[in-house]
Amino acid sequence: MGVMRRNLLLVLALFTALCFQVNATMTVEQTTDPEYLINNGYSEVQAEEVLIMKNRAAGKPCEPLYEKNNNKFVRFLKNCYSYLDPAADSEERYHHDVKMSPHYTDL
Repeated sequence: MGVMRRNLLLVLALFTALCFQVNATMTVEQTTDPEYLINNGYSEVQAEEVLIMKNRAAGKPCEPLYEKNNNKFVRFLKNCYSYLDPAADSEERYHHDVKMSPHYTDL
């Protein structure tokens, strides 16, 4: 009887230990920080997009996270490609002033 009672107490203690609630130690602000995102495998572009979306929701000005230094030839090729493929993402997509009414620059 003593062995069965001891086993029952061990199972009860194990069950109780597994049922404890686990509280997160990180806030949303910390997990959406660009440095945290980059260190956890996300790209710089994704971290910048998260930062821009947070700033827009908070009403803060949107500034680029990383400056992209491209020479004139690379910029020319990117502009040609974005002209040929309107679905291509460009820096203007993230860093232009968002207005609620439609405008010809949104095309």
